[in-house]
Amino acid sequence: MKKIILPLLLFASGIIYAQDDVIPDEIDSDRKPVKERKHELRLDALEAILGPILEVNYEYVLGRYSGVGASLSLNLDSDNGFDEFHKFAFTPYYRQYFFNKKDFGARGLFAEGNLRLAFGESYTYNDIFFSPNDPSLNSGDRTENWTQFGIGFAIGQKWVSRNGFIFEISLGAGRYFGDNGNDDDDDSFYSEQPEFYTRGGFLVGYRF
Repeated sequence: MKKIILPLLLFASGIIYAQDDVIPDEIDSDRKPVKERKHELRLDALEAILGPILEVNYEYVLGRYSGVGASLSLNLDSDNGFDEFHKFAFTPYYRQYFFNKKDFGARGLFAEGNLRLAFGESYTYNDIFFSPNDPSLNSGDRTENWTQFGIGFAIGQKWVSRNGFIFEISLGAGRYFGDNGNDDDDDSFYSEQPEFYTRGGFLVGYRF
């Protein structure tokens, strides 16, 4: 996997820099120069391939050194077998950008603070395999829904070409706050829910 990801990363960054050098600020009279555009849409290509998870990010450019936005993440695999994989997540975030030498902002190295509201499923395991008093216990386990709220942090690098195309690499993590263990009154059940979440990937998009 590393042998595939590294050449892909170098190739994508090379394209971004090449476009940045040869394309003028104003492509045509009907399109705004990139320094006047405030909206971005990005898709996480890595999660789409490995998940499969569809994650759509929106960001509004506040200025040269900051941006605010949110992401929606939908797990397209209903049978992944991992409790830590959410079914749906909403993640608002704020970013601060550093070392930006271009006249258009929200690019380069950034630090991000984020919040997350996530929903998913977990398997509740049962140590009792037969109960004459409660037939519902005889199945051995069951599936329960969970809801978690968390806070996290990420760092990354974003390239924006002068015609508005975006490539981003980011990595981060967060912690959920809430009950991560047994919620059931019956001690024979144990439901494991996620304590942490990851944030980041390889994202491609466009500024408009």
